[in-house]
Amino acid sequence: MLGWGMDAYDFVAYAFVAPIIAPLFFGQLGHLGSILATLATFSVSLAVRPLGGVFFGNLADKLGRRGVLYITMLGAGLSSFLMGFLPTYAQAGILAIILLVILRFVVGFFLGGEYSSSGVMAVESVAKRRGLASGIMQAGFDLGIFGVTFTYTLVATYLPQSALSTIGWRIVFWSGIVTTIIGWLFRRRFLTESFEWKKAEKVSAPYRVLFTRYWLPVIMILLATMGFLYEYYVMLELSPFVLQTVLNYPAALAGLILTVLSASDAVGSVFGGVLVDWLRSSRNALLVTALIILALIYPTMYGVLMAGNGWLVLLWDFIAVLPVGVMQVYIRDLLPPSVRSTGAGLAYNGGTWLAAWAAIITTMMAGASKEPGPWLTAITINTILGGILIVVSVVMVVFVIKNNF
Repeated sequence: MLGWGMDAYDFVAYAFVAPIIAPLFFGQLGHLGSILATLATFSVSLAVRPLGGVFFGNLADKLGRRGVLYITMLGAGLSSFLMGFLPTYAQAGILAIILLVILRFVVGFFLGGEYSSSGVMAVESVAKRRGLASGIMQAGFDLGIFGVTFTYTLVATYLPQSALSTIGWRIVFWSGIVTTIIGWLFRRRFLTESFEWKKAEKVSAPYRVLFTRYWLPVIMILLATMGFLYEYYVMLELSPFVLQTVLNYPAALAGLILTVLSASDAVGSVFGGVLVDWLRSSRNALLVTALIILALIYPTMYGVLMAGNGWLVLLWDFIAVLPVGVMQVYIRDLLPPSVRSTGAGLAYNGGTWLAAWAAIITTMMAGASKEPGPWLTAITINTILGGILIVVSVVMVVFVIKNNF
């Protein structure tokens, strides 16, 4: 949980300083262009995650989950730390953008490897209440969000507004090295290997076994992940823009709301996991979370955008994150331990290929408007799209491989 949170810090730091760095790296593209380019650079980290997932997932199935997690944490942390030293476009021109994209590529590669082992390991290491374990592990992501938003709020509160675009955003990236060191030390001290993996029969070529015998479960997981991450990253990437650009909240107040958001994120993650234990089925729990998303997204966003209540972003986050507490158990139920990390690395991180475009598509649909109406339509439609993909995955499990689930 702690290690996943520390890596999450490095990953999401970019999202929360995006409104600040957009004009610093892409200001020459105009208002809409700078927002889209900033989001596209974040999407690089999402798009590359499958590569890291399959590379490190294969190692985790062959050699064990524990060692892989040391490497992925250090790689993601150091890459994010270096972002704080980047020159801006005014200082280095196109080189600044190239370096930014490269570092986001590296962060995404290592984060893809992180999930291929940590999520799997969480549910493999317990015999009961796997849903709760899954939800708690994923709530570690919220530790990272809390750390980033807390740091951002302090920076926005105590530095002059002009300093946010000079030193403030750099401090957010630099601070991540502290969480990386803490997380790595905790893993060295407390992390033990998954007992399910230790007992499982090992295979010499996890890829070959996965694609010859378990290709259908991989498709099920891929669809569910595409749906969940699509609607989740609409929320994660766009909530700072909605608060500051559409609702015109001051940076410090927006930072406070986003800090509290980490708590709603944690509650949603754990609640989604608990649903698995209550319903005794990851399949049924995933369906319930999708239906909640479909039912509540429009009234929630109406309250945020049309009523102007930015605090309802917390409810938006809660419903968006519900499926994540289910996904690790869903993966475990569909794949054996001998190929589970490889499958998770490919299918779960593969879902980010669609998620990488979520905020960009939504922003283009809204025209990067500063008025709430276009955002209400765009966010609602794209969130519903994600929910439908989750439902499709569950239906396919029921009718295609029900006997093996």
